[in-house]
Amino acid sequence: MLKFGEAVLGRDIVAIVNLVIGRGEKIDTVFSNALTRVPTPILANLRDNLIVKPLTLVVPRNTLTSDIQCNLLHGPIQYGVAKAVADLELEEDLKLIVTVSVPDVPYTLLNRRKLFHYYYGATRLAIKRALDDYPSREKIRKEKYRAIHPLVGFRDIRLERPPYLQVALDIPSMENVEYVLESLPPSDRIIVEAGTPLIKKYGIDVVERIREIYDGFIVADLKTLDTGRVEVRMAFESTANAVILSGTAPRETILKGIHECERCGIISYLDTINVSDPFGLYHSLKLKPDVLLLHRAIDEEGKVPMREYSGVKGERGPLLGIAGGVTLDRIEELKEKYDIIVVGRGITRSRDPGRVARAIINKLGEDIDQYRLEEDEDVPLR
Repeated sequence: MLKFGEAVLGRDIVAIVNLVIGRGEKIDTVFSNALTRVPTPILANLRDNLIVKPLTLVVPRNTLTSDIQCNLLHGPIQYGVAKAVADLELEEDLKLIVTVSVPDVPYTLLNRRKLFHYYYGATRLAIKRALDDYPSREKIRKEKYRAIHPLVGFRDIRLERPPYLQVALDIPSMENVEYVLESLPPSDRIIVEAGTPLIKKYGIDVVERIREIYDGFIVADLKTLDTGRVEVRMAFESTANAVILSGTAPRETILKGIHECERCGIISYLDTINVSDPFGLYHSLKLKPDVLLLHRAIDEEGKVPMREYSGVKGERGPLLGIAGGVTLDRIEELKEKYDIIVVGRGITRSRDPGRVARAIINKLGEDIDQYRLEEDEDVPLR
């Protein structure tokens, strides 16, 4: 039996614990190999000549370059790990290997107390998580698009919680684009689209220019008609989160574009502008796009009615998007049918783009983390 756990606790000084816990031949072999490696790890003890049971090995993750680090490892860190193991009164036939990160901080009473305090708590937490097989698959599924890594500072959104407002930046002017982007409210429900005219004028690198101003979910509206793999890869390398392919493209182009999106890990849209049977096309494809976009062209407005879908969103199919002539007064109705509501000139040509975007967002519902605690760890009670 082998189980694995992890915990990070602390503030100015941080305790980082990764551990393996188990019983039997596998852990015995790993334990013996670790004990004889160079530099030599140490057994967790409460004081000289008193190691804890179950046997616990404390392994520094980093090279110790000072006497202070050696003293911290052999002192408060070792003691914190040992005390946590002793207090939990685990079964004696288990063995633990605990890796720790040793800081290089002044050797003061306060720092020693902090290191003991944090490593004691982190070791206990890591052991409990390991024994409980934490995190569960459900926990990972819920957190994978909402978690923010502390050393990254942004969330990787993958359209997990519709409906969304997609702001189409079809205006081929960076000055206007910057004005619109800076006016948008911060919201998990906003998607920014680098529109086709904008990309044609400034090239695919305009995605990076947008990201410097508004680092959220960005769609590159290439309306790809040929060289599906090449164009998707170009958009990916410019940090686009999604690419829009044209439904009027040859079938092989669509399939190659969707396949490249899957390979690169970005979202594929299929724009059905000028496609007579969008759902027939969708169901005929061997590889399915993530988003099916019903779209009426700007040039058709006033001549062709807005395209609509009479089914129910989310029924074992793609995310459904609608574009072309969307107005604020229809948002309540459209959000019940569509996952993504695309608004272009209604926002970009407005005197106050931020006000219009905010009004739409308010109709779509609360943000993902609006009522979430800063630290939401649901470790089972024991």
